[in-house]
Amino acid sequence: MTRDDAALRALQRIPYGLYVIGSLHEGVPVTMIGNWVTQVSFHPLCIALALEQDSRMRMFVHASGVFSLNILPSGGTEIAKKYLKGPAAEGGAIGGRGFAAASNGAPFLRDASAAIACKLLHEVEAGDHVVVFGEVVDAVVSSDDEGVLTLRETGWHYSK
Repeated sequence: MTRDDAALRALQRIPYGLYVIGSLHEGVPVTMIGNWVTQVSFHPLCIALALEQDSRMRMFVHASGVFSLNILPSGGTEIAKKYLKGPAAEGGAIGGRGFAAASNGAPFLRDASAAIACKLLHEVEAGDHVVVFGEVVDAVVSSDDEGVLTLRETGWHYSK
């Protein structure tokens, strides 16, 4: 096993939540599945997420200056599947599932156990990704269940 093979196997053991990232494209809510997310500050409340440099979502977040993080409940693999192809809003739904607009316009999914809306603060290039930092401007908690869908739970792997 090469060093890179061992490193990738080791990195896959880090527990990653699976989330639906939302933003706006020309005023229309758009989504994608993401998993590299963390809180980075209490004052002000800030989170960071990593987006592929050449992804459409990175361009949408950069252009609109807003994004949302929708936290999927454990057992929510079927919900996550609806967002794999990065659907946009159609008729009050995204991927056939209901949503509401956060105060910044980014989508809060009705199926999410919690959701956070952010305004873009800063972007930092990091290899083939860009780390996006956002200040929390809105949030909802729709379930007392604190379980979070994980990448491992789905059996999926994030790799290029």
